[in-house]
Amino acid sequence: MSGVPNICDYVKRNLKTFDECPLNRVDSLVFSWFAYFRFPEEAVGVVGDEGLAIKDLYRADWFEAMIGPLYDPDDSLDLLLFAAASPRFRDIRVSNYVQDTNEIISRQFSGTAFRISDTETYVGFRGTDNTMVGWKEDLNMSFADTVPSQLSAVGYLEHVAARSQGRLWCGGHSKGGNLAVYASVMATDEVRNRVLCAFTHDGPGFPEKMMRDERWQSSRVYIDKTIPQSSVIGMLFENQEIGYKIVHSDATGFYQHDPFSWEVNGLDFVEVPELGGGATRFDKSLNSYLANSQPEEREHIVDAIFTVLEASGEDTFAGVKANWKTAFPKMAIAASVLDAKERSIVLNAVGKIVGKMLPSKEQLSSLASYFKPSSLRDA
Repeated sequence: MSGVPNICDYVKRNLKTFDECPLNRVDSLVFSWFAYFRFPEEAVGVVGDEGLAIKDLYRADWFEAMIGPLYDPDDSLDLLLFAAASPRFRDIRVSNYVQDTNEIISRQFSGTAFRISDTETYVGFRGTDNTMVGWKEDLNMSFADTVPSQLSAVGYLEHVAARSQGRLWCGGHSKGGNLAVYASVMATDEVRNRVLCAFTHDGPGFPEKMMRDERWQSSRVYIDKTIPQSSVIGMLFENQEIGYKIVHSDATGFYQHDPFSWEVNGLDFVEVPELGGGATRFDKSLNSYLANSQPEEREHIVDAIFTVLEASGEDTFAGVKANWKTAFPKMAIAASVLDAKERSIVLNAVGKIVGKMLPSKEQLSSLASYFKPSSLRDA
């Protein structure tokens, strides 16, 4: 549990209905985290338009399927408990749940609709999960004009819009925020005119080439972006159109990506005036590399990163975490064949990605000895 008031505390304390207190960016982060939940087959209602109320999802026999694979299952369970008991959240219906992972085309996509009322729906997009394919799709954004999940997001938003009335909100955490913005801008005029706001919570931005597209230039979708003070993921491609709010987090380095570390006061996040030095340096160095290399060079680096990750013999980062004593040496051997420049980029990226999944000091210390990512040494 975070040492500062966070989204769990917000859900406990804000008991007003959405009629009494309109949706805000903290509500958006709550829904964005619920979009990470993996609903079991028994929760058949969440697939259709009718949905299931949040209070009906609080079932002990569903917990392992829903939140077991998540990065932070304990806080996730607390969040579900408080929402299921809250007059603000308990009657919201979770519906139109879709999950689609395809390793062949590197797609990891999931969308969930939250029916706030008969005239208001929040469309949530899942961020990057702990699968290799999910992270590869994220990094593919550095060289591809679009990635499969972005196209799926547009289709999903239009699907939900056709089955709902009134206003729409979109949002997501991490890659989910990128999908929310992309879908809101690229949807049909009829749909995007219904979108009040697209929330992106520490989500990566977009290449400059994409921002010059006519649909981006003509879009009037309001974009609300929040990032923690040491943001890494949210600063990817952040040279563009979106102003952002910087949120105080009580975590360090890369671990500020965890939304349970974001401080909440009242109905909003606690803001800080500027990014931390580490985030600024990382942003400049990485965005400089992305901006000054050709797409084929970026693709080569992404392939090299995942060659190293896949050398672990695991399909998920949960597998790497469980078998880290054998996985790390295998990955280090795979990286040893790269030239010095590539190896530096690849090992730093691998260290940051894998380090996010590792809770113990022993695991982090071992990872840092192999891959030496600065954010881990400083954690």
